[in-house]
Amino acid sequence: MTNYLDFQITSNLKKDIEEYFIKHGRADTYEHTLDVIKELDYIRRQFGGIESGSEIACYCHDLGRVVKNDEIIRFCIENDIEITSEEKALPSILHQKISCYIAEKVFGIKDLRILNAIRYHTTSRRKPSMIETEVFIADKMSWKEDGYRELADGIREALKLSKERAMLYYLSHMENNKENMKLYHLDSQEAFQYFNEIHFNR
Repeated sequence: MTNYLDFQITSNLKKDIEEYFIKHGRADTYEHTLDVIKELDYIRRQFGGIESGSEIACYCHDLGRVVKNDEIIRFCIENDIEITSEEKALPSILHQKISCYIAEKVFGIKDLRILNAIRYHTTSRRKPSMIETEVFIADKMSWKEDGYRELADGIREALKLSKERAMLYYLSHMENNKENMKLYHLDSQEAFQYFNEIHFNR
């Protein structure tokens, strides 16, 4: 298996991230990362600021994408990364946990708030922190693939009301399409319930 932990960092995190992706042949993922950073900047302009740590989390959120699909399970087992029974059915979902692991072990990220934002950037969870919320929204608004642009635009429109409404917009989409999804993660289900409760209790 490829040694994904063999990388010498410098004092320039952003450049290191770029070189790490290039080393593992994932320049496409780095380009996506830059798109997420642009969306985070959109959030910053709209709200007059973002949480300390959100930018670092965005740069690191997809580090786990470097691990080849047929090596994901093995990587998790060898590095004691939890795999739930539902995640075995769709191993690619584990990239968020692997990203968190690489951010800590390779890039020296120690701030738990940042690590959790990376770990839950795909599924979210009940009562996410504001860093988790900002990274989640920025990631989803960055999607450009056919079939996702309308969804991304809807998130951006909901964001005009609040970050919580943007979260609910996307999570509601998942809830409404769960029958067509390969995996509707338990964390996402609980996140939907949480934001739905917030909306109706106001």
